[in-house]
Amino acid sequence: MASTRRTFVGPSLTSGSCISSSAARHPIVLFAILAGLAVLPVIMPASRIIAGMRNASPASDFALLELSTGEALRGTQLLGPYSRFGWRHPGPAYFYLQAPLYWASGASSASLPVAVLIFNWVALLGVVACLRRWVDQATVPIVALALFLPYGLYLGPGFLYNIWNPAVTILPLCLFLIVCAGLACGRTVVLPIVAGLGSFLVQTHVGYLPCVAAGALTSGALWLRLRRRDGEVATSRHLPMILTVATLAALWTMPLVEQMTRDPGNMSLILRFFSGESAGHTWGEALAIVTREIAWPWSYILFGSLPWYAPYQPLEGWRHAVGGAFALGQIGLLTFWSGRLREPSFFRALACVCLACSIVAVLATTRVSGEIRPYVTAWISMVGVMGSLAAIGPVLASRGLALPIGRDPGALILAVGLAIAVALVGRPLVQDSQFQPARSVSEAVRAALLESGVHRPHVAIQTGSPELFFAASAVLLQLHKADVAFSVDRVWWNFFGERWHASGREDGLLEFHAGRPSGAPPALVCVPNGASDLCVWLVPHPPSPSAR
Repeated sequence: MASTRRTFVGPSLTSGSCISSSAARHPIVLFAILAGLAVLPVIMPASRIIAGMRNASPASDFALLELSTGEALRGTQLLGPYSRFGWRHPGPAYFYLQAPLYWASGASSASLPVAVLIFNWVALLGVVACLRRWVDQATVPIVALALFLPYGLYLGPGFLYNIWNPAVTILPLCLFLIVCAGLACGRTVVLPIVAGLGSFLVQTHVGYLPCVAAGALTSGALWLRLRRRDGEVATSRHLPMILTVATLAALWTMPLVEQMTRDPGNMSLILRFFSGESAGHTWGEALAIVTREIAWPWSYILFGSLPWYAPYQPLEGWRHAVGGAFALGQIGLLTFWSGRLREPSFFRALACVCLACSIVAVLATTRVSGEIRPYVTAWISMVGVMGSLAAIGPVLASRGLALPIGRDPGALILAVGLAIAVALVGRPLVQDSQFQPARSVSEAVRAALLESGVHRPHVAIQTGSPELFFAASAVLLQLHKADVAFSVDRVWWNFFGERWHASGREDGLLEFHAGRPSGAPPALVCVPNGASDLCVWLVPHPPSPSAR
């Protein structure tokens, strides 16, 4: 997941690299080994995901994410995932990254978790590459592996292929923190990567903005300070800058177009929400949440895997004191190394970045609206992981703990360990957010639409029932994939997107209800849905719903 290296920035002088020597003699063999190491860990779980998701019917957030991915294929998706607060996350980068595999698979729902698995594996490989390049001692990547494996257990089963935007951003954050530290050490070449990763994180989940801003500003300040001092930090100053500007322009053009062509624009809605009087949380509540996420090993020992959807379990008394001591000790070490280590130092840079992100995490948590649930603040645990590595990294990089192997074998151990863990993903397969009757219901609705001559129905979903929306969203996804055009009520516009706004051309009304209302005519179809039933009615040629 994340990591670090020693107190040197330039190429390592450490010998003992068995890979480099074999590379000189057998480059083709080395390339085959590296390619196999990169591809095989993904092929194995991907096959399990594809087999397990045959005839899958994603519902709720997963259905809406798939609809937005389809819009990205058409080039019309301007914004990120929806928020329940009436706005959408800032940008569509996530959907456009999903789109190629979604297209190649013939719009298969299974392509989305497979793509997320690939994203996460690429992020892990990026971490391995950075550690190999910037850390000399093999002890560091080995200890990083010892951190990452239990952290994967903390995040829970199915995490590596969870398409939900709060989950898909965790491992890219790990890589972002590392490349920020590299930039702070003068590695100007990573500047476009910092810009791209930071933009992806913020666009996919706006809750990352404080951390991304803190990491980028901290690394930028250290980079400028180092550049002024040495003057020869970067070997190529202009190309990284040009690529950075091009990356930012490519990623932010669509959100800016939406902002300038809509009234109000999405960015205005986000700013209005976070600058308003929305109910936040006290500093004490925020500190308690940040403490338990930074002290994630202690939380895992007490409560097991992170309950993404459920409320946090109480952490009080001596249990809270232990977690507080862990977090306080880590923050203390980060503060110590931030001022103690001499430049240029990768660990000093990583300590500064993680310290800044830990501090802003408290501020960010105070602005959470409503009950704090783990999916909102899980990213803080990744700051804790990287903070742990930064806190103990200088000790690991000391000569007293040096292993009799070079940095290449150490990086290889990290890569192989992560590859084995990734290859085991999907045992058993986690099939989250699905409504199995969705296909049969959509087929019945489609047949009724054809029989009645309705080409574009307007959809009315009874409000006040999350269970009903869960099922209805799965049915509507299947109708959309069967090329049935429809519109939705204004209350659902933010959830679905502009394509599903009422146009005035609707020639039927499709109603979704939880159960059978008294006095209602016989439903087109009713299927069990939890404690109630999902019932659907079709009314041809209703009054225009444009005023809804």
